[in-house]
Amino acid sequence: MSSQDPDPFSIESDVERWQVVAGAVVAVVLGILNFPAVHGALYGLFVGTPALLQWAAVALVVGAIGYRRRSRPLVMAAVAVFVVLGLFAGPIVGGIYAHEDVADSMGNEATQLDTLPNTSTENVRMLPRSVADNYAQSSMQYPQYRLTGSDITYRNGTYEWSYGIVPDAFLVSVLGNQRGAMYVNMTTTNKDIATEETRFTNGRGQLFFDSYRYQSVLSAPLERHAWDTTFNARANGTSYIAHATTTYEWKVRLFPLPQLYAVPQFGGVEVMRPSGSISHLSPEQADESALLRGQNVYPYSLTTYRVQSMQYVHGALNKWFWKEDVLKVATLPEGGNEWPLVVPTDTDNGLTYFVATEPTGSGNGVYQIWTFDGQTGDVGVQQYDDAQIGPQRAIDFVSRNPEVNRLSNAQAVSPIPIVKDDALYWHVKVVPRSDSGVTYTAFVNAGTGDVTILEGDDPVYAFLTKAEVAAIENETSGQSGPSASDTTVRVVVTDANGTITGTQNITVPEGGDVQVTVANDAPGSASADGNATATRSG
Repeated sequence: MSSQDPDPFSIESDVERWQVVAGAVVAVVLGILNFPAVHGALYGLFVGTPALLQWAAVALVVGAIGYRRRSRPLVMAAVAVFVVLGLFAGPIVGGIYAHEDVADSMGNEATQLDTLPNTSTENVRMLPRSVADNYAQSSMQYPQYRLTGSDITYRNGTYEWSYGIVPDAFLVSVLGNQRGAMYVNMTTTNKDIATEETRFTNGRGQLFFDSYRYQSVLSAPLERHAWDTTFNARANGTSYIAHATTTYEWKVRLFPLPQLYAVPQFGGVEVMRPSGSISHLSPEQADESALLRGQNVYPYSLTTYRVQSMQYVHGALNKWFWKEDVLKVATLPEGGNEWPLVVPTDTDNGLTYFVATEPTGSGNGVYQIWTFDGQTGDVGVQQYDDAQIGPQRAIDFVSRNPEVNRLSNAQAVSPIPIVKDDALYWHVKVVPRSDSGVTYTAFVNAGTGDVTILEGDDPVYAFLTKAEVAAIENETSGQSGPSASDTTVRVVVTDANGTITGTQNITVPEGGDVQVTVANDAPGSASADGNATATRSG
């Protein structure tokens, strides 16, 4: 080979070198374009898991000493420290320390409740998410755009399901903007939809540098962004997008393993206006903000983390071996909502998060219900001496009810905790499998298992405001039959299991009363050999 011939090995080395450089450049570009996702991963890795940095620092010091002394055992020890403690044992132990720390603080901060917050009688969560999604999708009239996932928002004195109207096609996502928001009234089973067109400079569904998430992370890089608590809203003439953030407080514990650990906390709320300007509100400022009044701004993920930490109330060993007072989050039916369940209540801030728990191995009975203020995160707990029926069993009770069971193409969904006269009920909706509407609304008494089936909106609101469990409907003067001053009482007959075996409407004249007796030899009839009389008292 002459001296003029190229060295093939040198050419291959150059090619491999350029491939590495090109790969690195591509990785950096993709990392920059997907900065929110990269930021979340790095923040959780280095800030949320300080064990990695702690033991990496220890390994670095040991390795440096070993290298300086030419000590192979020290170098190997440094590698072992980083792998065993930095990547495995340290993060696990730090996570246990954090859960135990939160369990202690929850025990000190939680208010022992005599009764759960009563459900709002003005804003009842009537419309399940699946039906609201169907209503919203069927009303979507914007080509090249789609709807985001839904969340609860407060607008014009009413709670609604909110959806961002965001770009769908790739080029529209790159060059276009979020077009506005759609709101579906959740306080009625009827289709009540409002669309608000507002162009956001940096909106949801936009890509790269114009993305709402991208700009939010740039504005607050030292916080972790709780994207699961994101909503569109409008208040005081201003449209905006908001989401919660969390931070970590580093603490140290020396025994049994010296370890730094991170405790998650409520960081605040990011509010973005259509112009792209961002305001970061501390938890205290968010609670006082007129713009956020009535909104659910406390992070969902932090709520469930705090409740799950109560498994460590007596330490990790008790959680794994003795299981004294060890709780688990109650099971929700598949395809429904996730904890926490957000319910309008008569509290000052309007929204309460509910998380039901049950003792380990207890089946589906509710033992404790934890509540969180939707804005401040203030925590309370209601403990029951007798186990209450849980959401999964409530669905089963409603599904077996004769009025529901006879429907071949319907299903019971979305059990929501409702508190009426200090009693806990599960508010269940019976919907067609097409999610095209609400057929029935059911209330399951969590203490007794009694099931009340109602149809329409008015009986539901009557159920929550009347002292009696039976639904009461007042006839209007424009209808035939009883006069406007008469009252129709719906008698609901149940067996020992709480299953409805029959119903009958009885008209009570003005100033009259009603007495009902039921014979046991004619099941399925509301008053078969029994007597139902109405007498005028004056």
